Amino acid sequence: MTRAADGGPRKRGRPTESEREQRREEILDAAVRLFLQHGYGGVSLDRLATEAKVTKRTIYAYVGDKTEVFTAAVARLNREVLPEAEPVDRQVRTPGASALEALAVRLVITLHSDVAVGLHRMVIAEAHQFPDLATGFYAAGPQRYIAALSDLVPCPEELFTLLLGEPHRRRLLGLDAPPSRTQAEAHVNGVLELLDLSR
Repeated sequence: MTRAADGGPRKRGRPTESEREQRREEILDAAVRLFLQHGYGGVSLDRLATEAKVTKRTIYAYVGDKTEVFTAAVARLNREVLPEAEPVDRQVRTPGASALEALAVRLVITLHSDVAVGLHRMVIAEAHQFPDLATGFYAAGPQRYIAALSDLVPCPEELFTLLLGEPHRRRLLGLDAPPSRTQAEAHVNGVLELLDLSR
């Protein structure tokens, strides 16, 4: 008998939509843990199935092959930056913050997080062996962020580069901890002032 996330037995029969989404999230959680511990090449679908306590067939049905699992894990970070239910100019934000400032702060916090930095390091280390991995990472991550910024500013690539900047390099090298919200907001305000994009 399979087990639910709370340790109890899973109900038999067709899972509900919320159960399907929960199981998919559990698969992605397990995948991120394994990718960060063992790298992309060190993770097989058999290993992922064991970690997630599901069958390989379930992984294929809920997410796809290993490349699709990785892309889905990167895309999941996007939801923290770009909530899919609302367009950029109408997403919930801190009172008084412009749509641009709110998006930029979410970008800084998310892309400097331990998970995002860990996945970025992994892609850099394994891009030569798995070029499709790098392509998928860029398309599911930076390319989407730059496109979202292009709806708000005339210089999206320059802004995106500065939002990561030297702090992101230091994060990749393990020299600094993730920024607090206050630090992220200060960094964003400095970048927006530099590009004359402040409110």
